[in-house]
Amino acid sequence: MQNKTFLSHYTDLLSFDLTTEKSVLIADSGGTKTDWCLITADHFYFFSTESYHPNTLSSPSKLELIPFWKDLTQKLAVSCHFYGAGCSTEENQTKIKNHFTKDANFIQFEIASDLVAAGIALLGKEEGYVGILGTGSVLTYYKNTQIAEIIGGFGYLLGDEGSGYYFGKLVLQKYLNNELSEALTSLLETQYENRSYILKNCYSPEGKAFISSIQINSESEIIQREINLIHQENIELFLSTYLPKETAKKEISFVGSYAFFQQEILKTALEKLGWELRTVIQKPIEALTERVTEVTSDGSDGSDGNKVL
Repeated sequence: MQNKTFLSHYTDLLSFDLTTEKSVLIADSGGTKTDWCLITADHFYFFSTESYHPNTLSSPSKLELIPFWKDLTQKLAVSCHFYGAGCSTEENQTKIKNHFTKDANFIQFEIASDLVAAGIALLGKEEGYVGILGTGSVLTYYKNTQIAEIIGGFGYLLGDEGSGYYFGKLVLQKYLNNELSEALTSLLETQYENRSYILKNCYSPEGKAFISSIQINSESEIIQREINLIHQENIELFLSTYLPKETAKKEISFVGSYAFFQQEILKTALEKLGWELRTVIQKPIEALTERVTEVTSDGSDGSDGNKVL
């Protein structure tokens, strides 16, 4: 059984006495950050970097990370399995692969969508509906370790109902339209100042991130009940919009921080529709790593070109 070490900074990894044995590097890259796990013969090393998205690879912060990947692949023979947001097309997969292999020396670099990672983490080799409710939202059908169908996933301009972003959007819409109670209005303004400040931030270059960051909780049962009703509205909107109306198998699993922290509301909303909430996990990386370890437990690192799972 592998030991687990959770690193506070990715550069801490290089301080360990890593041998030249073959190792597997797993990446789950979402909209906010990338979670990594380096699997050696007897250890899991977990760490995080900023998000790797095909559209942001030229940012200065990404370029600063290149020496780290170069040093790591000089110390170890590393096979990388990268699952990323925006990586469902061959064009974007090529962008990511070229970025990582230009200066570093990975012995293998496989890439797929982060939707596949969610399916593997939740269902392994089984099949079923998988929802992602994090900063954004999407519903998929996972089968034969691939995504057989994508429902929704239109992004924050045209969708993202049921996500952390959409919750923030609902709260601010209700606030600006004077639909919140005086108590909740006061709580919101304590955290986010006033209408002018909120509108300025919503329409700034970081507007999406600001709206997604809206989180409100209260020790008052009355105020929290009002907040929970907004969570309920958000989740029910996702389910009513994207959940299939006619299907024999009414079970679904979810991944994402919003789903994880609102899973009781999610469970109740699903039950009203005759569906069963099977599993909810906050982050795929640990379950994803366990699945990969099961597949490579014979000592193989998958470097013959076969995809994990």
